[in-house]
Amino acid sequence: MLEKYDVIIIGAGPAGLSAALYASRANLSVVVLEKEEKGSLLMAHKISNYPGVIGEPTGKELYKNMKEQAIKFGTKIVNATFLELDVMSEYKLVKTDLNNYEADVIIMANGISKTNNIKIKGEEEFLGRGVSYCATCDGAFFRNMDVSVFGQGDEAVEEALFLTKHAKKVYFFVKDSELKCDKELYDTITQNEKVEILCNRELKKITGKEFVEEVIVEEKGVKKYEDYKVAAAFLYLGTKSNSQLFSMFAKLDENGYIETNEKMETLIKGIYAVGDIRKKVLRQVVTAAADGAIAGTEAIKYMMKHKKDRRN
Repeated sequence: MLEKYDVIIIGAGPAGLSAALYASRANLSVVVLEKEEKGSLLMAHKISNYPGVIGEPTGKELYKNMKEQAIKFGTKIVNATFLELDVMSEYKLVKTDLNNYEADVIIMANGISKTNNIKIKGEEEFLGRGVSYCATCDGAFFRNMDVSVFGQGDEAVEEALFLTKHAKKVYFFVKDSELKCDKELYDTITQNEKVEILCNRELKKITGKEFVEEVIVEEKGVKKYEDYKVAAAFLYLGTKSNSQLFSMFAKLDENGYIETNEKMETLIKGIYAVGDIRKKVLRQVVTAAADGAIAGTEAIKYMMKHKKDRRN
């Protein structure tokens, strides 16, 4: 069965739902394809830095409000797994495990998983209870505590430096023999007294009772296991699996993020990328929503021109 819409949005995070809100309010037919209970927003323990939101709602609560708002203006939400995008025909075709959908406009908003393909023991168990993939989201909840960061590169270093504003001590574990990042970042983090960098270390297990209490790491080469008492484990282990699906219509940077212009356009007209999947300097709920608003507005303009061209 094939369903036709003006706009198909793949992903129901703040970027996708913001785009849906803008497009639906302009009376475009919009469907959002989501994987229920998946996404960075749903993992957020509390949201305290979203403008205009008083208090500290959970990520799930904010997601629920965004979803209800989009539905109010006519957005259809479908629980389906995105499998493939075909851009060669007149209408762009999206294939899912549930159904096939076609539209003039596609907005990719399904993020990039920051979890490792091979799950660490305790990772899922303590998600939202000490395990996090975003220091700028959750770092403030670990004020004056010892925390750990696992990863490599500029993003992990920037997140570790952010944690020093709140944490008592930051253990930075690097799987490789040395930390690789921008020289200025390297100089900054190695001179920070709150940060202890440990190379050739691989995370093996995260333990605790109700919340994270300890991480167990292996010192590579010597098969030595070490225990560190920490209140949090921030994981930047990375994967490119999602964005590999998009290389046929989008340019990817060296980290697998989709490169767009300021209008959120990819290499093909009518296909946009928003939120965490896009190359950008900050990945937060507010910037994702802004991306979605831009793409939703551009989708409206695209549809107006496209329908006019078809009539002519």
